[in-house]
This record gives sequence, structure tokens and C-alpha cells, in this order.
Amino acid sequence: MSARESMPYDVVIVGGGVAGLGAAIRLKQVNADLEVCVLEKGSEIGAHILSGAVVDPKALDELLPDWRDDDCPMAETPVTDNWHWTLSAKGKFAMPHLAMPPFMSNDGNYTGSLGSLCRWL
Repeated sequence: MSARESMPYDVVIVGGGVAGLGAAIRLKQVNADLEVCVLEKGSEIGAHILSGAVVDPKALDELLPDWRDDDCPMAETPVTDNWHWTLSAKGKFAMPHLAMPPFMSNDGNYTGSLGSLCRWL
């Protein structure tokens, strides 16, 4: 029987999505000497992340405080306006902003591709 190749790591993270990459970055911030490995099934980081998103920047601010100045693709498109509609068979009707709960407001958030964010992370 042939010997198996192995590589020792302190931490192995399965999945190169936003959560896995955030965990890997935080672990290296806490202890730079840790050997951290991120396993991704795609051909590259972000290959299977196809959606766009509206992102609350709180987590990015805590993890990487200078992300807006470091060419992060999310920083390119801040949310500038909010629209809420009620859809019916005859069309759409605008909902007044005062009638919407605060969590439905995207003020201060950013929009962009999660795949691009993963590649940047």
C-alpha cells in the first residue's frame, strides 16, 4: 500500500464563501502563526457564488475596517435610494417609506456581486 500525501494544518475551513473566508481572515488576525486552509470545490474562490446582494457593512467594518479604501468591489455601489411596491394584477403601487419597518431600509448598505466580494476577500 502506498503512503498517502498529507499536509498538516491547525484549522481547515470547508467552503470558500463569504463566511468561510471571513472565518479564515479572523483566525489569522487573532493568531498569525496558525496554519489555516480553505477548501473550495469551485475552480476558484467565488466560482459558485453567483448572486448579487444588498450587504450591511457592519461585519466588514469589524473584520476589515479599511475595506472601503482597499478596492473592495462592494464599496463601488452604495445604496442611494429605497423603493417598496405592492404588486397586483393591474400593476404596482408605491408604499410610503413611513409605513415600512426600519429593517426594510437599505440606507448605509452596499450592493454588489458576492462572487466578486469573495475573490477580493
